[in-house]
Amino acid sequence: MKKINKIALLFVALMSLGSCKKFLEEKPLSQVQVSDYFKSVKDINASLAGMYGSFQLEMIGDGVNKYGGKYHYWGEGRSDNFDESGYANSIMSQLAFNVLTSGNSVSNWEGLYRTIAVANNAIKYFPEIPKYDITATKTIVNNGLAQAYAMRAMCYFYIIRLWGDAPMRTAPYDDLAQEPKLERTSKDVLMDKIIIPDLLNAYELIQKGQTANIWNINEGAVAAMLADVYMWKAGTTSNNGDYANAVTWFQKLFAAKGATGAAYGEGAANLEPTATWKNLFLSPATTKEAIWSINWDNANNGCACIPVSKMKSNNPVTVDSLIHAEWKKNKLDTRVTKTIDTLTGTNHQDKLLKYYNLSSVPTSTKPEDLSVYLVMYRLGDMFLLYAEALNKTGNQTKALSMLNLIHQRAGLPAILPTDPLVSTGGVLDALKLEDAILKERQYELFGEGKRWFDLVRTNHVNKIMDPIINRRTFYATKIPSNLGFGSNMGRLLWPLYKTLLEDNSKLVQNQPYN
Repeated sequence: MKKINKIALLFVALMSLGSCKKFLEEKPLSQVQVSDYFKSVKDINASLAGMYGSFQLEMIGDGVNKYGGKYHYWGEGRSDNFDESGYANSIMSQLAFNVLTSGNSVSNWEGLYRTIAVANNAIKYFPEIPKYDITATKTIVNNGLAQAYAMRAMCYFYIIRLWGDAPMRTAPYDDLAQEPKLERTSKDVLMDKIIIPDLLNAYELIQKGQTANIWNINEGAVAAMLADVYMWKAGTTSNNGDYANAVTWFQKLFAAKGATGAAYGEGAANLEPTATWKNLFLSPATTKEAIWSINWDNANNGCACIPVSKMKSNNPVTVDSLIHAEWKKNKLDTRVTKTIDTLTGTNHQDKLLKYYNLSSVPTSTKPEDLSVYLVMYRLGDMFLLYAEALNKTGNQTKALSMLNLIHQRAGLPAILPTDPLVSTGGVLDALKLEDAILKERQYELFGEGKRWFDLVRTNHVNKIMDPIINRRTFYATKIPSNLGFGSNMGRLLWPLYKTLLEDNSKLVQNQPYN
């Protein structure tokens, strides 16, 4: 793994050529010896390693600077799952109160564009490799291309969810005649011209019916991405037809094979059993449920210093006091003690235990000494998202059945169709069912980078976050507040990081941050 990581970092350095230093102002490839690369299967492997290395660097951090993992800041930090701690950094303080500024270092998209640059090179040059290496079969090349297309789509998917409109580059910057500075392209254009077409290309190219390597983008991962993208598109544009599109891709996912070689299916058979649920975060490649996870080996990559961890103290992020107090009251839910520290007193509320094997890790162990495997997609996530799509397309009965698969796996009794939680007058109520699914996703996927995107996708930000932010404001200032998140929905997006604007005069800041 160490050798792979060195190759990855070398390839990122050579192929992105400083794009992480100056946004879209990398040195054109015509000024380096590109002819020395992309001539063998080894170059395909090195390029893909570089692509994954660049992405995991962005999600987890650089292994040196602590608390740098954007996976949690982007997907969790602005939600009701987490709050600033007594040791909060400026990043988390802004997120907790929804007062983001362009100086917040997590509002920088450079690492995603660095990964896009590596994917662009792969998409352009992989098809040429069989001319030089007869072992570069069509299957090898197509699988490599599929991963590159899907990764480019995933990076743009993060970008439009976080910043909205953004520059569009779909080819390497390999000629001085090319314009290095680009204006922002509409998020809708990026969705319809890059994200969805790239994922459709990826699915067409990827080898079907293979046992999944869950550390790489595979058949099931591409289908999961497409389902996720269509769910986002349906929710944020009120285009109900896209819920039906999402259902189609959920079904394609269920037909794909997981890490154990069996098709995922729509039942409980391939959900990880209750007793070994924690393996999804400790050894995902051994589970039935894993679809795509990020591999971070601390021995070779350095500290997996995610902002929330099992650290003894000084975490900048803490579990929000409300969910910490309420969730642990549910003595039947087997996820609680496997996810958060339920003990009372100092140095317990700040601990997310989900990614650590507490039975074998001494309490004094530092996170620098541990590997962390962050989940991108898994079947439990997809079952609940599928339930949401079924509910939106009028199949409340099956939606409740999918919800109950996860609910009962957690040791809880099935929710009956007549339960007031999901029904009105004994009849399933779509709005109540949606809220129940969203709440189940909060518990099941706690700390997995999903909550903020769920709130935005389902238009629940004000409903959920207004009382949370008002409570936090009163606690901090002792002055009552009723402002909550606010009525300016432009604040759902992040500001562009200040250096992006300094380096590219064609960029315009998001309102209301300008």
